[in-house]
Amino acid sequence: MSTEALPPTVAELLAGASNIRARYPSHLAHQWRRSRIRRPLISRLLNLQIKSTYHRDTAATSFYRIYEFFILHDNISFRNELEYFCRSHPQWRVSSLPAPRTRNTSDDDRSPKYPDLDAQVRYTILAVLTRIMCDSFNRRIELGLPRDAPAIIEDFEELQARPKVYEEPPEWAKLVQPLPQKVFIPNAEGRELDEDDEDVSKEFKDVNIIVQMPHIHFI
Repeated sequence: MSTEALPPTVAELLAGASNIRARYPSHLAHQWRRSRIRRPLISRLLNLQIKSTYHRDTAATSFYRIYEFFILHDNISFRNELEYFCRSHPQWRVSSLPAPRTRNTSDDDRSPKYPDLDAQVRYTILAVLTRIMCDSFNRRIELGLPRDAPAIIEDFEELQARPKVYEEPPEWAKLVQPLPQKVFIPNAEGRELDEDDEDVSKEFKDVNIIVQMPHIHFI
């Protein structure tokens, strides 16, 4: 079965930041919120219009966009995508996100063998982001706002009375280990933070990634 292509590495994202941001105009989200799996060759050659998962957005694709917005410090797009994943697709469970392959091949990566440090960094960041997503979604759930809460709430007491179903990171993310060396990701101004800076994310610092904590909460 086809799977979503890996997103760029941190180095690739930072080097091509302007071009990557241009892929995601906010007023055309309906055009880029879709699967990146390529259609079968025969359908492309014949220009067949196949209404299938080749057009439908997926949890993995949205997850990879969250990662890209995070690295680029595009805080508005980052929070918008968190909200989209949480509220527009309550059936997408964070715990069900598949382990990203360490390379764009058909290799079985249940025991990841990283081709280089860049791939290892990307894998580790994706793992930590699942924890960040859970923190964001679970805060709303704790307040009595389940992921499928309507945009206009008419009976808040009924929502609060529902059993609270919290999100958990996937098993592969729980097993991620700290990187062998510290990795510094520059902030929106291009400056690397000191590891003791108050703005540094503790979740990422625990795995030797020094990066500014993003804004993760939304109403």
